[in-house]
Amino acid sequence: MTIEILQQSAEQMYTIDQTFDLVYMDPPFGLQRDFKMLEQDGEEKGFSDNWESFDDYILWYAGIINQAWDKLKKNAWMYLHNNFIGNALVLSHVKPEIRDAFYTNISWKRSGPKNNIKNGWGNIVDSILVLRKGNPYFQVEYTDLDSKYEKNSFQNKDEKGYYALAKTTGEKSRPGRIFDYKGYKPDYGWRVSEDMLKEMDSCNLLHFGKNIIYKKIYLEDNKGVPVQNLWDDVYFISRSESNKRKYPTQKPLKLLERIIKSSCPEDGWVLDPFAGSGTTAIAAQLLGRNCITCDINPQSIQLVTKAIQEISNPLLSVLN
Repeated sequence: MTIEILQQSAEQMYTIDQTFDLVYMDPPFGLQRDFKMLEQDGEEKGFSDNWESFDDYILWYAGIINQAWDKLKKNAWMYLHNNFIGNALVLSHVKPEIRDAFYTNISWKRSGPKNNIKNGWGNIVDSILVLRKGNPYFQVEYTDLDSKYEKNSFQNKDEKGYYALAKTTGEKSRPGRIFDYKGYKPDYGWRVSEDMLKEMDSCNLLHFGKNIIYKKIYLEDNKGVPVQNLWDDVYFISRSESNKRKYPTQKPLKLLERIIKSSCPEDGWVLDPFAGSGTTAIAAQLLGRNCITCDINPQSIQLVTKAIQEISNPLLSVLN
């Protein structure tokens, strides 16, 4: 496994001799301000997010995306983390093939409600545009079941444990799926073949109701709820936490772990052209993925290098 940290700007991605299964980028948002944090030792960390105009920023952002797209493998994902304005406008400035690769937008709830709102809606969500190239690797991620849902759904019990009920009947007729099974013959047939229904029955996976047969879904086998494109279970980092914030725009480790686990195969390659605090590289290291990350800010390079070395000692390359 390789973690490579480059002290160079995102515009210099063309020098990287590698293609990637996943690109995640969390660039400056074009907010016309400086981001700074004062450490306990008096050191100030941060970066400037000032531009001649917002149009200049969008053109710059689009250029970075175009470069990163060329570094993707034939089948790969790209995640663009920004605010809604930046992500909404940038797609009209990227190459048509990138625009056509739009897959979804993930809304990440980065903070709780704000109490100082007076003249508009509270802005507590980031946009993560997801672009899909070819037919890339994907692994479904799960969150825990809602306690109320669990209590109301898993009410049946047999010798194995509590279970919920899932339909076995179809919603429209399909050839070969209309047949009688133990006196049950639904109007639109079954969702599975007769052989599959018999196999499920032999494994005691069927619940026979008054007018319908259900499939048993056991609580102990349930993986949870598949993650959708609204992420409200990953919380922003405060400076008071044990995994405290060390960089002004640092993202939670859980956020990057979810993206990498779902969208990059084991031993695959991840690119992050805006290293920042190094969360992407740290997540890649912990999950056994290769990663190249870069940043023009020497403070960022020091922060990432230290974080990676504290985890372990992979094949680490720091290039200036």
